[in-house]
Amino acid sequence: MIRRGVVGAAVLLLVASIAASVASPLAAQESGKAYRPRTTYEDLQMLSGVLNQLRVNHPDSLDTHVLLMAAIEGLVQAADPHSYVITAARLDPEKEKAWRENKLFPVGINFEYYAGAPVVVGLTPGSQASREDILPGDELIAIEGKTVQATSVDELDIALAGPKGSTTSLVLERERADGSVVQLTRTVKREKLNEASAVPTAFMLKPGVGYVRITSFDNGHVADDVHDALGRLEKQGMTSLVLDLRDNPGGRVDQAADVAGEFLPAGAVVYTSEGRKADIQKTVKVSRSMFRSERKYPIVTLVNDGTASAAELVAGALQDHDRALIWGRPTFGKSLLMQGFPLPDGSIFEMVIGHVKTPCGRVIQREYRGITRHDYYRRARAERDTIGRPSCKTDQGRTVYGGGGIYPDVRSTRRAALPGWVGEVGEGAIGMRWASAHASAAATYPAVDAVAGGATLPQATLDDFRKCAATQGVTVPEGAAADSILNRILLPRLADAKWGDEGYYHVRALLDPEIAAALESLPKASELAAR
Repeated sequence: MIRRGVVGAAVLLLVASIAASVASPLAAQESGKAYRPRTTYEDLQMLSGVLNQLRVNHPDSLDTHVLLMAAIEGLVQAADPHSYVITAARLDPEKEKAWRENKLFPVGINFEYYAGAPVVVGLTPGSQASREDILPGDELIAIEGKTVQATSVDELDIALAGPKGSTTSLVLERERADGSVVQLTRTVKREKLNEASAVPTAFMLKPGVGYVRITSFDNGHVADDVHDALGRLEKQGMTSLVLDLRDNPGGRVDQAADVAGEFLPAGAVVYTSEGRKADIQKTVKVSRSMFRSERKYPIVTLVNDGTASAAELVAGALQDHDRALIWGRPTFGKSLLMQGFPLPDGSIFEMVIGHVKTPCGRVIQREYRGITRHDYYRRARAERDTIGRPSCKTDQGRTVYGGGGIYPDVRSTRRAALPGWVGEVGEGAIGMRWASAHASAAATYPAVDAVAGGATLPQATLDDFRKCAATQGVTVPEGAAADSILNRILLPRLADAKWGDEGYYHVRALLDPEIAAALESLPKASELAAR
């Protein structure tokens, strides 16, 4: 241990200076003098002083630019949880340029950052990744064996991008229902995905009741896809609609406005935005309206904690104008306007420049002021109630709540936890691989409706899967309860192997207990539409 007197003096001096800095406001108050807050200039001088002390007295050789960039990153992170800096040291200018020019291709996985870690929130329909048993909630740990360095979604998208048709290996971490954690390796392909339909399935759930699922608002033809789907269902006699926005991470706000225009009259407010600058403050209204009096059928819109951004704008507009009954769980609560600024050293600074509100004035964005960045993300998928939340009135005078996503009119209940073997089947992608090799199991079905219509697979087929799972070290129990779960797992996979996305989403919807429960709210939606 070093005991030199000069060191002791230095330590005593440091402690004394800290004590003096802490005590100064109190001393000023006790002496009757008003405590004067420091000016920005004085704080910048203090930062310069700290930097100089590190540069002159620190025993290690320090790069002052690296230190200042760390200070800038901390400054930006303290402002809000979504603004960020991609430093030039982490940025590959050529790759970033190629990405912006659409010369590189994505992997079809949507991420959000929770407590600083990238977590899957959705997958692009039609992508190879959507068939690799990657689930919302999986945390990305490594890319090609290297720990993830990206600190924002934009930076991560660039890191994952590459030439069309190339593949990359991902290590994901999944938390099981019992709290244990397992690491999974998945190989995904980089593909051109912007041409895929945002409406992977649209069909009649039962006579008169249509179903449309919108998986994202990423491309420029989402509204056209929705319009075409509604037209097909109306020709089949649709008189009420289930609009599914669950696990939709959002995308382009112009498409959100046009989709809202399918159900709202021209001139109806979709959202408002506000910020410090005048050009940020605007009211966006329906300009492309497909609304007609004969199209005012009852609508139940499904949402959950994976519904975010542009998808929340649609749900909020339909709720505020009493055009749809919102069913499910509170949405994610992310609705901000962002703008990027290049920094002189080649770094990129992306910052929040405005907030977005629903037509009646609700702030969709979850509150982030006064809480730590960690707590902000930790609470993202927590159960939330309406106590203490800001509220406003819809066109018909109903009370709706904001300040943390879109609150549903009818809350769904959490599903009971599934047995542990179900997670093991998914972790090993056993169902997907078995279905790909046994697509003939659905060969006797002439159409996708018949697969779900049967609702059960032959016992011999289920037993064959049990044997397949056993070779992978997973024991699937016997009995009716396990058979029912197996049918819910395998039927969509078989439909996917035979008919692709249309079959997969169609069968999954018909077997989905949440959709069955939402149908019970159609009478309430009818009352709303009749007012």
